[in-house]
Amino acid sequence: MKAAGARRWRLWPRSLGGRLTAALLCLTAVGLVAFGAAGTTLLRHSMIDEVDKRLVSLRPADSHPVELPAPTDPLHPGDQLEPGDLSDSSGDQSDHSDDQPDPSGDQSEHPDYQPAPSGDQSAPSGDQSVPSGDQWDLGDPSRPAAPGAVPEGRGVPPFPTDLRSLEVDASGKVRSVVGITRDDQTLPDLSGWNVEELLAERDKPFTVPSTGGDGSWRVLSLPREEGGVRITAQSLDEVDDTLGRLVIIETVVGLALLVVLGAGAVATVRLQLRPLREIERTAAAIAGGDLDRRVPAQDPATEPGRLGAALNTMLGELAKAMRERDRSAETTKRFVADASHELRTPLSSIVGFAALYRQGRDQGVVADDPRTERWMSRIEEEAQRMGAMVDNLLVLSRFDETPHLQPADVELGGIAERVTQAARVRAPKTPIALDVPEPVLAVADGERVRQVLENLVGNALHHPPPGTPVSVAVRRAPRAPAPGAAAVGALPAGVSEVALLTVRDEGPGIAAEELPRLFDRFYRAPGAPGGRGGAGLGLAISAAFVAAHEGRLSVTSAEGRGTEFTVVLPLG
Repeated sequence: MKAAGARRWRLWPRSLGGRLTAALLCLTAVGLVAFGAAGTTLLRHSMIDEVDKRLVSLRPADSHPVELPAPTDPLHPGDQLEPGDLSDSSGDQSDHSDDQPDPSGDQSEHPDYQPAPSGDQSAPSGDQSVPSGDQWDLGDPSRPAAPGAVPEGRGVPPFPTDLRSLEVDASGKVRSVVGITRDDQTLPDLSGWNVEELLAERDKPFTVPSTGGDGSWRVLSLPREEGGVRITAQSLDEVDDTLGRLVIIETVVGLALLVVLGAGAVATVRLQLRPLREIERTAAAIAGGDLDRRVPAQDPATEPGRLGAALNTMLGELAKAMRERDRSAETTKRFVADASHELRTPLSSIVGFAALYRQGRDQGVVADDPRTERWMSRIEEEAQRMGAMVDNLLVLSRFDETPHLQPADVELGGIAERVTQAARVRAPKTPIALDVPEPVLAVADGERVRQVLENLVGNALHHPPPGTPVSVAVRRAPRAPAPGAAAVGALPAGVSEVALLTVRDEGPGIAAEELPRLFDRFYRAPGAPGGRGGAGLGLAISAAFVAAHEGRLSVTSAEGRGTEFTVVLPLG
């Protein structure tokens, strides 16, 4: 699950260059959106202000009607404005030739003028009227033909216009509608307004929806001298179309700008991060063992240049400290090797003198004294223990200089059986179990593997209380188990099969804080059960032997649950 989550695509990039580029593009996009929104809003207000100025400039003087293009058939005087008629007045027009001059002049000379058919029943001026109770809606196809609609054969305005003029008397009757054509009969939707509300908004342009489509109108209402209200309106469709085109242009230009800026940002960030990549490569080379590698010199006036100089100074000090450490360790190893070699002779002499004393006692040359016998036995035991420690130090020092192995085909189960039999002889009261389900062949130094198992079994017999059960197992596994709480050595890459040698005791276990130091030289866990402790070299020697075989030695332990050592050797 974790691996699948790590492979999952991330919305936000993880690299520094990717984050810088994404942040720059996000800020640029926010700036473009804010700029476009502000520009569009200001332009809309400016264009609406121009519409308002135009409506104000069309204010009629001396109660003369607004001079718009030639009106269509106006509604006759006397048509009552019912609720909702102000939104449908595009069809309720009556002839107003009796109280207004025809702004279009003689329409008989107009090229679009067509005489009314002989069957036209329109009444003369002043007599034409809408049938009483005839309520019609511009959106209802079943309504009767609107008197304001331009029928065939009637005069039409010479040009379409986005202006409308409506006159409503004090009683709410529509006097006339000017500005609609055969192809455009939309009007401002004033269905929710009455005459008093319109008069309350006098001289203040306001916006209302359109009777057709999703458009809107800018409306200016003025009082009539004879009572009522005169409404002048201009459609905002042109404003909306202009703003829509502007939004499209801003979107296309903004996306193109983001693409260009993105490409430029990627190139710039890569160029500026090149010194950091060089520092990264230098650090990787140093981690790989090239301790003399240094960061190339950069301009000290830049941050990467100062960082590289500081890293070079730090690396120089670390290299110096490591050389001093290596020299000290080498000196210590040489001293230990020389001391061990020199100590072997006097220790052998002490052991020889103890043996000579026993031989003289047996021959009667030396008097038999129990206290002297006890002291000489203690001297001999300590000399032998010190001799074993010196031998171990010699082995470690020589193995540190040149790990010498004699690999051959060995059967690990047989080695474990011999070690177990010897342990049973040394500790007859301790149950020691051996589990070898099948022969396990390996290419290894049999003598070194035997020493490893002897050290591990010896620890299991020596440190826990006497009689603690011990088990030894040898088996084959397709892959290595996970390392324990502390481990030494590493398996080579691509190992397909391993051999597992485990030694486990059922003793009180080892504290968790002691496990990481368990394979250090001369380290002995405090409070060893039974009050017994070794020299602290057995596990260090075992770890060195296993690491020389390209294997791994690990330990798992918990207080009250015993301790288990696992040797992992590669088989193929």
